[in-house]
Amino acid sequence: MTRDNALGDCCLTHARAGEFCAAMTMAAFVRLLVCVGPNCDAEGQGRRLLSQAQAALAVAFPEALADGRLKISTRDCLRLCTRDPVVRLEPSGDAFADPDIDDLTREIGAALGETCN
Repeated sequence: MTRDNALGDCCLTHARAGEFCAAMTMAAFVRLLVCVGPNCDAEGQGRRLLSQAQAALAVAFPEALADGRLKISTRDCLRLCTRDPVVRLEPSGDAFADPDIDDLTREIGAALGETCN
């Protein structure tokens, strides 16, 4: 990596761009918070979503789960109440009500840097 003194920005040579992309992927961290409060978990909806997310993410991102770059946690209430279960991604803060598991998996992949070009 070289430093462009005129701009003060780091400039990457084309050959090193792939290494930089790989390093950024390794540094990414995502926490999925699943609300299991009384509204979100009415009739077991929140815990059902938690179970579906755990299963899908274990298949899609086993390495990220194993090395701690992806964590799945529950919260008693995210204070984002709707009629549906709610999840929030950290550190972005993006929240989703009754998310489709495939869409949620894509969002998490993007946050982990899985779509690096």
